[in-house]
Amino acid sequence: MAVKLATAMALFAVGITTGCQGMSEQATNADSKLDLAVSQALAEKDFRLYYTTGRRPVVPGFEQLAFKELEAQCGVKAMPGTGDTLRSEADKKARSEAYQYAREFNIKMYEACLNRR
Repeated sequence: MAVKLATAMALFAVGITTGCQGMSEQATNADSKLDLAVSQALAEKDFRLYYTTGRRPVVPGFEQLAFKELEAQCGVKAMPGTGDTLRSEADKKARSEAYQYAREFNIKMYEACLNRR
């Protein structure tokens, strides 16, 4: 019994360690993609914020602010793949990832938009 418990604990520890390493690599890739997109937008002086498409457009990260005000202040651009229709769990996951990406992009870009003068 003690041997089985020790084996189970060892496998659990290895699984946690391996799983966390994979998550770290994914986060690093996403961060570098985001940083590259922000850098390119700044180089082009494109301060537009991403918004989700659908019946009610939303600027991720700035849901509490009026869409029209953000549009007038910084400009907006549609985030591809963020419409109202979700057909599967994969669609739901992709939409969530796109929303998180847009949120992080918008937070960085909004600060640049405000300080561009």
